[in-house]
Amino acid sequence: MDNDADQATEVSQEPGGETPADTADLATGHILNRRFVIEAVLGRGGMGVVYRALDLRKQEAGDSEPHVALKVLSGRFRHDPRMATALQREARKAQRLAHPNITTVYDFDRDEGLVYITMEELSGQPLDELIADHPEGLSRERVALIILGAAQGLAYAHSKGVVHADFKPSNVFLTATGDTRILDFGIARAAPAGWLNDAEITREPGEATRFVTGELSALTPGYAALEMFAGLEAHPADDVYALAIVSYKLLTGRHPYQGLPAPEARKRNLVPKRPPGLRRHQWRTLRRGLAFQREQRPGDAGEFLRGWKGRRGLFWLAASAALVSLLALGYIGWEIADARLRQAPAVAFDALPKETRRAVEHLMGDAVVARRAGQQEEALLIYEEAYQLHPRSRWITDEMEEVFDTLVDAHLADPQASVADKSALLQRLKAVIDRDHFLGSREELLELRERLLE
Repeated sequence: MDNDADQATEVSQEPGGETPADTADLATGHILNRRFVIEAVLGRGGMGVVYRALDLRKQEAGDSEPHVALKVLSGRFRHDPRMATALQREARKAQRLAHPNITTVYDFDRDEGLVYITMEELSGQPLDELIADHPEGLSRERVALIILGAAQGLAYAHSKGVVHADFKPSNVFLTATGDTRILDFGIARAAPAGWLNDAEITREPGEATRFVTGELSALTPGYAALEMFAGLEAHPADDVYALAIVSYKLLTGRHPYQGLPAPEARKRNLVPKRPPGLRRHQWRTLRRGLAFQREQRPGDAGEFLRGWKGRRGLFWLAASAALVSLLALGYIGWEIADARLRQAPAVAFDALPKETRRAVEHLMGDAVVARRAGQQEEALLIYEEAYQLHPRSRWITDEMEEVFDTLVDAHLADPQASVADKSALLQRLKAVIDRDHFLGSREELLELRERLLE
């Protein structure tokens, strides 16, 4: 059942279905609008076929990248004039979604009954293929980067009043440079009127008659929120449900609800299991995202992102110049970043005596060697010695937390671990937490303690 979760299902089909002409691939060399030369099929989906095409205008202009991705919509979508109108309107919105984690949409056009969207061509791998290649899930580090990129892209779209409405692994692409790009915003819906108090887009005349998923388009059962099956208008929280499922599959290789659609999963009272290695705030956020009821989920991807990163992550995001644009969009609370900044060491590292700086650097190097050798306990002792030389150092504390995180994960995953081992690890952790107020207020350390106490 899980293998079918990414297959789009038509909610309302055209009488008589499609003709052979509707389903046949365009031949290599076919030219659309005397401009786009079809070269190859890149993929297929519930909405149509994606081709690699040469843009003759770009070629004539000497563009170094003259190729585009061209999505030709299937007959069931292009034959309904209402759908063509809706798709054209949403394509215009997609053109305004200028974000590094969203694929650029160039245009929407027709040619002798063919309706198509042109987009930038990407080189890399779709996320559904990556998940299939890792049936046990990917590393937490790689998952974190993918989730961050996807959540940032969705959060940006939500801030502009646009909902994706069909987020799933096959609509996420990992570029050859490692970037996450979201596809198919050209068929997204506008956010429900009233969801944004101060919408950043100007709603156009007639937009009150937007077509909802249940009337005209497709949904993907394994990723569609419960409300979409009921025909309700797509909402940012529905994208969050799909994002949470994709995140779960990245972490475990499995669908949290055995690939079942939301109505069936709720009927069976299925409860997702906690993926190993997740920190408490991450599991709390993921579990909320997987809620069947819309009001129980994070309201948009920005809220999901804040919960997933946690306080520590938010601080480092705030400190990163590469993410200043996110701060401008309000995804990260300045008050949180400011509170973390006030917890800086009483003496900055550069202000320490030269001999102390060298001693700390030497100890931190020794700790790295110990960790690489698998000597986590030895690394902890070294970090504690370094912390005595430079109290309230976030550098030292972060590394210490990583070691504790590794030890707790290993203990909880070991079926042979004894109660005595757990007690010893808990006491070691408590000793660090009780050392001073700074360590005692570290959210990550407190969450690790709670995991051991569960």
